[in-house]
Amino acid sequence: MAKEITVDLSDLQRIADKHTEIIKDNPWLIPAGLALELIPLALFIHGRAQNGIYRKKLQIEREKTRQLMLQSHGHCHHHYKHKGGHGHHGPDIKQLADTRSKKNEDY
Repeated sequence: MAKEITVDLSDLQRIADKHTEIIKDNPWLIPAGLALELIPLALFIHGRAQNGIYRKKLQIEREKTRQLMLQSHGHCHHHYKHKGGHGHHGPDIKQLADTRSKKNEDY
């Protein structure tokens, strides 16, 4: 069950007056307080910018690695819609079917 909290408005006015008096006596607290709030915001923005930069660098390096892998394998492109096999991709699909049917005949 929730407790009821009663606040006297005169207490709130007294606290607000006290804060106003402190600011009038020490006006340097305004820029100092703003700086304390802006430092975490600036760090957050800087971190997000650095994260984006490093993500783009990682993407570039992955692409370079992929290109090097393609070059080192002699531009061997895999065509999944290809009906027959090439010698360098493995055995022909018909050859695989024949070997499987021979294994089934043995049982």
